[in-house]
Order: sequence, then C-alpha cells, then structure tokens
Amino acid sequence: MKNLLNVGSIIFFIGFFIKFFHIHYNAVVMLAGLFMLLVASLVAIVKKEGGVNGWAHLAATFWLALLLFTIKFYPFVTVVLTLTVASTIISLIAIAKAKTWKASVFPAICMVLAITFYLTPADNKYRLMNVRWNYEIDTDFATWDKYSWFLYQSGKYEEALDASNTALRIASEAGDTEWGNFIADHRSRIEQRSWTTFR
Repeated sequence: MKNLLNVGSIIFFIGFFIKFFHIHYNAVVMLAGLFMLLVASLVAIVKKEGGVNGWAHLAATFWLALLLFTIKFYPFVTVVLTLTVASTIISLIAIAKAKTWKASVFPAICMVLAITFYLTPADNKYRLMNVRWNYEIDTDFATWDKYSWFLYQSGKYEEALDASNTALRIASEAGDTEWGNFIADHRSRIEQRSWTTFR
C-alpha cells in the first residue's frame, strides 16, 4: 500500500503542477491521484496495516481534495472542508494514541497548502491558477471572461471591465459570435453593476 500511496501523491501533484499552466485534463490527473490515495488509505485502515498511517493519509487525501475543490472552484467546498476536519481529528487521535507524530508530517503539509489556497481571494487564486502561466491566454477568451467575473465579485470593477474587453476582443478576432454575445452581456452587467450570476 505504501507504493500506491506514494504513486497517488505524485500523480496528484503532477496534476496540480500542470494546472498552473492551464494544461487540459489537470483535474482528471488530480482525481486519479486522489482515488489512488483514498483506496490505499482505506485498505490500510481496514486491514490495520499501519492503521495510523492509513488514517493520516486519509486526512491528507481530504486536504488534497479540498485543495482541488478550491482551485477548480467546484461547489460543495464547505462539505469537503467538514469531512476534511472530521478526518483530521480522527487522524490526530490515532496518531496521539500510537505516539507516532512522524505520521502527521504529510497531512500537515497538505493542510497548509490547502488552507493557503482556500484563504486566497478568488480573483487572485483564479489569476494564479488560470491566467498567469496559461500557455493559451492570448486566445483563451473564456478564461478572460471568467476572470472578469472573479474581479467583479471582488469589487475590482475597472479591472473586471478590462478583462471583459480583452475577452470580447479575442472572441471577436476568433469569429465566435455566440461567445462574443455572451461576453458582451457580461461587460454590460459590469458597467451597470448588475452582474449577479456568471451564467
């Protein structure tokens, strides 16, 4: 199971790394890593093979799941956070009983990483994970449009309008009328301060 835990962790962090560059299927890679971690953790707990490590890795898996939900802006982040806290408490109890504090290192690293991104303002997080190193950013009108939404939600109306104008220009250059109309509607809502939902 240790090998599966290591491979799952490596796969997850490969997916996390390629997310910065907006490389496609990054979420699939992260989910594959999480699945491997989850299976290995549960098997270790059930078989009581290094049960403490099983609980510790389960907590780490939930922290990484929280990280995924946070950076991908998936719904139900609060539910994942609740499960994460519960698994962490159980893990800490198991670690304290066995007095194997070394087992808490990996979950602690995952926790710090997840909390850092969880507490980062949405517009900054979106820029970092989707705009800054996006290799397609010069042609990616959908990302610029979504970025304008997060800027708008943060009260950065002028920056939101700039991002929306960039999105509209790229969509127009690409000849995508449907997206152009969609983005123009968003831009109008930014100007009127009436943008309440992204879709």
